[in-house]
Amino acid sequence: MSPEPLTIVKEGKECCGQLPQTCIITRIECFQFDCELSDRMLPGHSDDCHCGLLTLSTNLGTWGLGEFQIPCGKLKGDFVQWAVVFQRIKGLTLADGLAYVHQKEVVWGEIRTHVISSALIDLAAKLEHASEGQKVESFLSDRTYLFDHSQAYISF
Repeated sequence: MSPEPLTIVKEGKECCGQLPQTCIITRIECFQFDCELSDRMLPGHSDDCHCGLLTLSTNLGTWGLGEFQIPCGKLKGDFVQWAVVFQRIKGLTLADGLAYVHQKEVVWGEIRTHVISSALIDLAAKLEHASEGQKVESFLSDRTYLFDHSQAYISF
């Protein structure tokens, strides 16, 4: 994990760059991939793990992605129980979301903290460079493909 995820947010800004203070996280989605998509997204991953994607969407239409790989022994309970902690980020600004993640870092553990931090950092970068557009693997923007190749899904 990066040493201080809060450093990506500029002082006095609710979101990065010159975006309005009304930039809030409006949707959080977690996909747990099937074997085919796991192999495509994370080549060389262990067969003894759960792979997936966390997406964060904002009211401005920008979104961030965080990929994860959870060793089977590290997943306590089911996937929904693992992901449900992220629901508290919904409705927060980017800065508040990063602060909340930083506050929960010890309780959540390294993997959860890393995946949500990665998605928030990706979102911050896209907000910062919104005029450059969002480049993403075509199959990640195809929701039908994601649903067809997910073992589990949760949305907040």
